[in-house]
Amino acid sequence: MKKRVTGIYFAVLLVGILYAVFTAFSSHHNITINTRTEEKEAAIWEDCMEMTKEGGVYYYRRILPKEDTGEKVIVYNTIHMYLEVFIDGNRVYELKAGKDGAVKTTGFCWNTISLTQEDAGKEIVFRVTPVYQDSKPKGIFYYGTYQEIEHKILTERVLELALAVLISLAGFVMLFYGFFVVEKGQDAEIIMQFGIFAMMLGIWAAIETQIPDWIFPCNIIIVFISHLTLMIMPIPFVLFLRHMYHNEESRLWSFCCYMNCAVIALRVILQIMGIYDLRETLVLTHVCLLFVAVVCAVMTVREIISHNFSGQVRLNSICVIVMLLSTMLELAIYRIGNRSTPLGSTGFLFYIMVMGITNVRRTRDLMEQARENALYRELAYTDELTGLSNRTAFNEDLKKRMEPDETIGKEKTLPTVIFMFDLNDLKKCNDTYGHDYGDQYIKMAAGVLKKLFEREGKCYRIGGDEFCAWAPYISLENINEKLLLLEQEAKKLNEKGFVVTFSMAVGYAVYEESEDGSGLYNTMKRADVMMYEKKQEYKKQRSSIA
Repeated sequence: MKKRVTGIYFAVLLVGILYAVFTAFSSHHNITINTRTEEKEAAIWEDCMEMTKEGGVYYYRRILPKEDTGEKVIVYNTIHMYLEVFIDGNRVYELKAGKDGAVKTTGFCWNTISLTQEDAGKEIVFRVTPVYQDSKPKGIFYYGTYQEIEHKILTERVLELALAVLISLAGFVMLFYGFFVVEKGQDAEIIMQFGIFAMMLGIWAAIETQIPDWIFPCNIIIVFISHLTLMIMPIPFVLFLRHMYHNEESRLWSFCCYMNCAVIALRVILQIMGIYDLRETLVLTHVCLLFVAVVCAVMTVREIISHNFSGQVRLNSICVIVMLLSTMLELAIYRIGNRSTPLGSTGFLFYIMVMGITNVRRTRDLMEQARENALYRELAYTDELTGLSNRTAFNEDLKKRMEPDETIGKEKTLPTVIFMFDLNDLKKCNDTYGHDYGDQYIKMAAGVLKKLFEREGKCYRIGGDEFCAWAPYISLENINEKLLLLEQEAKKLNEKGFVVTFSMAVGYAVYEESEDGSGLYNTMKRADVMMYEKKQEYKKQRSSIA
């Protein structure tokens, strides 16, 4: 489910962004801004103007100051509004959408009306027409020099922008950490999904500050990205959150994700077809967000009833409460004092940082535990003296070689050859020269076998002086080549000299279905019989010489 949902929302995001770019470049003539001059010099003034409403159109009027207005501007912020500005009855500024455009809205825009010296004492009228019925214009205007207005607008929002950037940066770090540091698996997916959620939240929060609108006025791409990030946010959040609960496989989680994917696709399709703008279908995303909140509440209650209030769920619930309280307090301050604060963004940043650090620590501990388990497994399956795999590893590998191959429905035994090795005169070496020399003898044998099977097959130490190896059976000539190589290596070692003559008894057997139908264990037994015969021949030769 996770991979399907992730693929769907990334595909829809890509389509939405490509459509936004296409719209911005192919329909830029649909948004028209007419100003008298391109001068951008200004100071700050904020005032409530006389407002009247006729039908669905709002009018804001004021007599301009009689002072020198030659270097002054008026800046007015519109969100989904058409705008016409008249000075002394003459239209000096216009913002509208073209009739041939599929996009109705003009988006977010800071409108700058440059004044001239002749405008002093004249009446200025702003005719504001909402694109959507539920939209209402703002009654705040900035008057003065451009630089000081710009300074005021940016300083009012710079803290919120900084918090949004920190949220996005935290998300990017977690995405990078999950992709490149955490070993691929469920833990990496959890971190990456939370990172995607944080990045989307940060981008959306940055757009909400309207600083991007100041830098890129009337850019429809900003509107699309704002809606797309808000639409997508619930999906990675749900995919991340579900892992905290014991009922993570519940259909409610899946339904949340698929419902959001369906809403995203529907909203984007309606926008592309020109039936409804994204703003007109925003209520669908609000319903999805509400549904996600209800599902999270229900799952939390179930978790408490079934498994008590586990640590991670408890921490997440506390962080969510802090985030909601900070957002509600920000809204209350805005409603009462008409003043924007960064409390909501601070709450979101608190949630991102706490949950991000908690999950990074958790994955780090799991990675450390996995490394320890891997080390213990390696020690359990490795012969300490030689570094070869031990008898336990040999038995497991042999079983794996005998498991049915689903593609052909037969065991994975063909073609395989089993070699059995026994080190001659090891007891004599231990009794005569001590176990230190005996260990050196065993290490010499292990080195030779590693060289024989380093390119194909695998070798094991399965007893004190016993070794075993398997290799894919190619031909009898290939087996003879290995035996010849063993003789050559033994000769080299004996030329260098050791306390005893280096010698190994070797037996081998090729898997034959007619003889070894039950598996490689029978093949190993046949190889062991040959090796024992070679061992007896060696002892007879030593006795005859003595």
